[in-house]
Amino acid sequence: MEKRYTVVVDGEEFEIEFGPQGRVWVNHRPYWIDFRGLDGEPGYSLLLDNRSYEAFVETLTAKSAGRVSAERRMVVGGRPYHVSLRTTEVQGKRGADISPPTDDTGDVVAPLPGMLIAVPVEEGEMVAKGDVVAVMESMKMNLELRTARDGVVRSIYARPGAELNQGDPVVSVECSGR
Repeated sequence: MEKRYTVVVDGEEFEIEFGPQGRVWVNHRPYWIDFRGLDGEPGYSLLLDNRSYEAFVETLTAKSAGRVSAERRMVVGGRPYHVSLRTTEVQGKRGADISPPTDDTGDVVAPLPGMLIAVPVEEGEMVAKGDVVAVMESMKMNLELRTARDGVVRSIYARPGAELNQGDPVVSVECSGR
């Protein structure tokens, strides 16, 4: 069973899921994260998509009656944040499954730069919400791109072997009105 975390940072809510090998999804966007304690130091080393930060975490309240408060004050890169945390159990594993955002046109877009390696659908084909409509390789991982709606594949913008930039449209799905 996987865990999903809801983190509130200075009043703004973020949904966080952890995948294998440092892969993290924040509000359904993938990131590479490494967070390690510094030996003999009160702080942490945070690498976020190859950017380095120094982080410090302070517990605001202690254990009481067997409960641990998730209220924290964090200082990241010299800037303080007030943070609270909720945990939710999630069935299944997210792994390298990414459901990229779609816009009003229903375009499934590349969530990261990479190479398109498969498009297992054809124009005119009916698809259901969550169906894999493309597979791309990025950072040595295969990422399944899934549709966020039921509909009909109207356009395929890229073919296997194409280099994609983050946000490039890959497949367009028109709502079927089911």
